[in-house]
Amino acid sequence: MAAVNNVSVGGRSISIYRFTGEVIDSQRSSETSITSHSNGQVSSYTSHYNEIFLRDKDGKEISVEVASAGVPVRSGNTVTVLWGILGNKDKGPYTTVYNHDTGNIGHIAKSVNDLCGPHLYNMLIIVFVIVGVIGAFSLLGGSIGSSIIPLAATAGFFYWLTGRRRVLRAAMEDAAKKA
Repeated sequence: MAAVNNVSVGGRSISIYRFTGEVIDSQRSSETSITSHSNGQVSSYTSHYNEIFLRDKDGKEISVEVASAGVPVRSGNTVTVLWGILGNKDKGPYTTVYNHDTGNIGHIAKSVNDLCGPHLYNMLIIVFVIVGVIGAFSLLGGSIGSSIIPLAATAGFFYWLTGRRRVLRAAMEDAAKKA
């Protein structure tokens, strides 16, 4: 399958691929993980998945399992799924689901972040949250001058990261609507 588009996000080359077909079946599932902490607290996290079976005009069928993108699909709908492949890799994550019949389009946040985020972006998010908290405490302590740099750096980082996501999402939406 050939790439339908290429996009450059922060120096990363991402090839965009898509598959469009009629939904012949779809199933929803959930997975819940429960963690017990040493202090006696218990936490849980639930992930929702959609498995979509598609058949294109040539009769080729694929099964796609995607984290919930917030796009409802049912049998008979025409749906495009898109994925991105970074650099010279062989495969990449599904990022976008577009239901042509309803006009709904949804992005899978983790996949978009993994493709367009800088290396170690999760670590950078933690670092800049800490920097922002330090700036906020400095501001609350009455030191406006020493709070400006950390708060500006944090705001700038998140603005930059959001811009990278926006570029990839726009390229995915453009490729989906041209299907």
